[in-house]
Amino acid sequence: MTSILIAEDHKIFNDGLKAMLNEQFNVVNQQFMGSGVIDAIIKHKPDIVLLDINLPKVNGLELAKHIKDIQPNIKIVFLSMYAEQSFVKAAKEINANGYLLKDSSCSEILSALEKIDKGEVFFDPKLEQKKSNLHHEDYFVKQFLLSKREVEVIVCIKNGLNTEQISDKMCISFETVKSHRKNIFLKLGFNKSSELVQFAIENGL
Repeated sequence: MTSILIAEDHKIFNDGLKAMLNEQFNVVNQQFMGSGVIDAIIKHKPDIVLLDINLPKVNGLELAKHIKDIQPNIKIVFLSMYAEQSFVKAAKEINANGYLLKDSSCSEILSALEKIDKGEVFFDPKLEQKKSNLHHEDYFVKQFLLSKREVEVIVCIKNGLNTEQISDKMCISFETVKSHRKNIFLKLGFNKSSELVQFAIENGL
């Protein structure tokens, strides 16, 4: 029987998935935090990982890349509330085997996993119908819009550094820092540094 590991931080939802999937699959492990997923995969060797994109302090897309690096043959299926096309594109780029939405019915999830188990790639057709900015005010979505360099600048701002100090610390020009700051505020829709600091704190940056 095909084995599945569930990585989902909401316990009731995670337990509900286990009860549903155990009718046709073997749920070998449940994870509620992203930090334990890799060790659990190494220990239990599941055929499929059902992975939430937004786990506590962990970006599921980055986690999936790591999983594919250590277990290239494992099937990764995202189960998410996010229908943003940027997430769907990123999932395809890392060769995810599926992307399902949390508002799917039990039968839809089981049918999709059956297809994936047989070697198909399945991205929920509803993803094409939903608007891409449904969660445009969501902190996780906003964080995904940022480049690695912009995140580094945010961390510096959170730590109280001014533009000149950030320039020295990151070894980039003063004007480049100003450009990064402008782009960050535009992407996140913030007007004040205090909003940016709060964003950094709430997202563990």
